[in-house]
Formats: sequence, structure tokens, C-alpha cells
Amino acid sequence: MKKNILGVQANFLTPNGKTNETSVSFVKDGTLSTCIAEERLSRIKLDGNFPHRALKKVLEIEKLSAEDIDTIAVPFLHPTKTNFNYLKSAWSTFFDTGVFLKNQIPDFTWNTVYNKLKAPKFFTYDIDGKEFKLELYDHHACHAAGAYYCSPFEKALVVTLDGGGDGYDGSVYVGQGTKLVNLFKIPHFQSPGTMYSAITSDLGFKRHRHEGKITGLAAYGNNDLKRLGLENLINFDDKKLRFISKPIAKHHLNNDLSAHSNFFHSLLAEFGKEDLAAAAQRILEESVIKLVKAGFREAKKKGYELDKVCLAGGVFANVKANQFISEIDGVKNIFVYPAMGDDGLSGGAALLSYYNQPEVKSKENAIIKNIYKGPEFSNEEIELALKDASIEFEYFEDVEKQIALLLSEGKVVGRFNGKMEYGPRSLGNRSIIGAPFDPKINDWLNKKLKRTEFMPFAPSINAEYAHDYFEKYSKEDIAAEFMTVTYNVKKEKIEKMQAVVHVDGTARPQVVKKDINPSYHKIIEEFYKLTGVPVLINTSFNVHEQPIVCSPKDAIAGFQEGKLDILAIGNYICK
Repeated sequence: MKKNILGVQANFLTPNGKTNETSVSFVKDGTLSTCIAEERLSRIKLDGNFPHRALKKVLEIEKLSAEDIDTIAVPFLHPTKTNFNYLKSAWSTFFDTGVFLKNQIPDFTWNTVYNKLKAPKFFTYDIDGKEFKLELYDHHACHAAGAYYCSPFEKALVVTLDGGGDGYDGSVYVGQGTKLVNLFKIPHFQSPGTMYSAITSDLGFKRHRHEGKITGLAAYGNNDLKRLGLENLINFDDKKLRFISKPIAKHHLNNDLSAHSNFFHSLLAEFGKEDLAAAAQRILEESVIKLVKAGFREAKKKGYELDKVCLAGGVFANVKANQFISEIDGVKNIFVYPAMGDDGLSGGAALLSYYNQPEVKSKENAIIKNIYKGPEFSNEEIELALKDASIEFEYFEDVEKQIALLLSEGKVVGRFNGKMEYGPRSLGNRSIIGAPFDPKINDWLNKKLKRTEFMPFAPSINAEYAHDYFEKYSKEDIAAEFMTVTYNVKKEKIEKMQAVVHVDGTARPQVVKKDINPSYHKIIEEFYKLTGVPVLINTSFNVHEQPIVCSPKDAIAGFQEGKLDILAIGNYICK
């Protein structure tokens, strides 16, 4: 039986080949133990190079050699299967829309067929002289595995959706016990995720990186689709169980999808950026609601009665869409895999490898308690880094109380402590934190950090007070612990936390539990004693276009470049 499994999100097909957001995860006895994205170590945002650094660091943290590893799980299919999936999706697009995606269809000449037949039936990878036969898993099955196995649910609808992987844009599963049963898959080339990415580019931002800016900008616009002529941009076909959109299909005729797409470009002269962002957000929300409802219908046809939803894939980084899913009639709870993007695939692949074993009878070991899965550093290591940087510092035994005092005085603090988070959200261990009272902090702090943001910073709030501040919040709402869903803020509380409430009256909280992160919980509690408000601003500890900090050296550099008031690193405070 496999007990020690490495998941590696990387391109094994070509030497030095790239893919999206490479990472390495280690699963021990069914539990996600250590997970690191390569970008955090290379310091290259969304690094797609082979994760040599992450692989080395995971083995180092876990004190493992190659001999200790049972298998390596990889989130991609054999290229022959992937090409076949692309072929099926391209033809379905043609029959749906009349758009013939010749440039997306593999060239099945006799020479190509011959080369495919010669291709290895499996791939291997060598670690310290030990050769591993790679286990290959479908992209969306890996997304689904991370979402379901890490959830606290014993039975749930599992939905994945992104811009594409292994020839599909999404999938719908039923998770029950240790099994994932596929209901249907969403063919590639007509995804609302592609649409959202395209408008990100059209409005002058970087696709696959700045989609969150569109979510924030949307609240300032008019989302009347008829006014914009976009009411039929994309539809979900309940019979074919897929999205249909001629404009999105045409978008894929352009091989270079990293450039401006001109998808909404013609509308920019007539309508404002805010209105187009609002339209894209509404289309995305309505699309995912239709997809989830179709999933429930198909599950019911198969005899499954479900009231919980698990979500993964880049589309579900959209916290507003996740709120709408949580509010669908009959949905009691949702869970969003905290590493919902492609960096989370390594964890999903390793979990899928473990729970596919017939000997495994329960998924209890996989249920996620926290997402602090990266490196941590001792006070001794931190002190050496501070001395090397010639930074003045002071040691505090009760550093949390001191941090709370500085926050109550209006200081902005870079907080570095404990294990680094896995996924795109900073959850108190690699965070910039501040008091939530002054809404102008968003402008001047973003300027310091060289960011262009339209969404306010997120609030961190201790679990004991969350129901007092957020409408419809329940202590069972695990998605709120990972900052993956928005809530409407209670009107009487908005004045006390203006810096973390969006113009539409929502916020995307991190609900902090004492047993999960005692240090961060204590900072918030001490701040509450001083101010009467159990809420802090929380934004990721990084400057523009750089990954979230990983090491003490990174934190010191971020502190200096961002010109923050305070660096609170381990038990040390630097001013």
C-alpha cells in the first residue's frame, strides 16, 4: 500500500518545458503534509518552470530520501489521451458554434500517428538514483480530489472549472466516502473562465494574474447585459451539459492568448471599464450557478441526494461567484479548495493516488485543518537574517500584545510567523496587517506596495465574533476560514471596519480559530481589547508582481521595499 506520495505539478514531457504554477506536495497516510509552489522559492511570480527547488525543500522539510517515497503522482494525462480530448472538444465546438478550430486540432498525419505509437506508454523521473514510474491523473480529477477529500463532507457535489486542462474546461463529480464518481465533463474552448481572463486582458491587466481586479472593479459598474448587447454571450445547454459561446470559441482561433484578446475591446469605446467588468462578473456568476444546478439535477438522476458543494479550479478564486453558489436553494455548505488554482494540482494528484487505493476506507485523514503547509523558520534563523541585513530589532516574549498595541496606534505591520500558507491567500503567517477603520488606507498602502487594486483588503476576524459581523455566517462555514467566499456585512458594523468592506457591502473574511493559529488569534484578541473591534486588515505580504514572501530574507526585503512601519518577524519587532 502507498503511504508516502509526492504530487508534482510540472511538465515532464519536454526538457525544461513550462506549465502553469508548478508546485510539489507530499501526502503521508492520506494527509496533505507539506506543499510548496515553486514561485515562493524562485521568487518568480507564477513560476512555470520545473519545481526543482520545491521538490528539494519538501524532501528536506519532511526529512525524506528517495527511498522513503512510494510513488509520484502527476496532474496530467498521457499526451495521446490529452490530444484525443482536445480533438473531441474542438469538434464539439464546431458542431455547437460553426467555429472550426483548426489550430487547436492535433495534426493527425500518418507521421504524427507513427510518432504517437512510438511514444512511451509511461513516463519516469529519477530522484537521487531511484527511478519512479509516474502515475498520471486527469487535470480536473486532481482539482476535484483536492476539493472533495480536503472538505469535511462525507458526501457532496464536486465542481471544477477553469480555462482548460487535458482537453476539458471543467467537470462535475459526486464525492461519497473515498470515491469520486464523474457525472459529466465540460469540453474545452467555450469556458466562462476564458471569457473572464479575456476581459482581464482587454481592460489592460495581465490575464491569469489580475482577474481579482476585475472582481473588485465590477462593483462600480452597471451590469445590464442587454444594454451592452451581451445577454447571449454564453449559454449553458442543459441537454448537452456544456457551455456554448461563439465569441469564446472564436477567441481560441488566436494562438497567442497572452496578448490583448479584443474580446470586449470594441465595446470599450462605447462603455466604461467598470460596466464591462460588471458584465463579465454577472455572466460568470450566472454561468457557475447554472453549472452547479445542472450538477445537482444529474446527481439526483443517479440517485444522489446532495446539499453540499466542493469547488476547485481557477474560476473559483472568484469569491463573489462562490457566495452566489453558497446561496443556491438547497445548498447547506460549500468548501473551496484553498489552493484552487493550478498550484493546487500537486496536492490533488497525491490525494487521488492515495484514496484510489481499495484498502483505504475513510477520507478522515484528508480533512483539512489548516493550510499552513510550507517552510517555517526558528527565531535563531530569523535573528541571523536580521543581523545579515543590518536591521535593528527588539525581542518580545509576548510579541502578539506588542503587535496589537502598534496596530491600535495606526501602524501597518508586516507579519511573518510560523509555516507559510499553500495557495494564493495569506492567512496571518505571511500577511500585511493593519487597523480596519480608515478606508483611505487602501489607496496609500496600495501605492506603497505598487499595486492597482479595486477591491478592499480582506478582514481577519476571530471566530467568536464572526456571526456578529457577517450576515448568514455559520460556524460550519469552513470556506470562510480560507478567505474563499464573500459575505454581506451587517450594516451596523460597516462603520467599524470601512477599510475592509467593498462598495457593494460585502467582504471576504478570514475567520481565525484559536486552535488553528493561536498567535494570529491572540493579536486580534489583544487588538479587540484595545479598540473594541475584533477585526484586522489582512493583505498578502508581497510587493507588486512578486510572490508572497517565504523566508526571513524575503520578508526583510519586502519590509524595506514596501516601506512598511513595522516588521514583526517571529518574536522580533523592527521599526
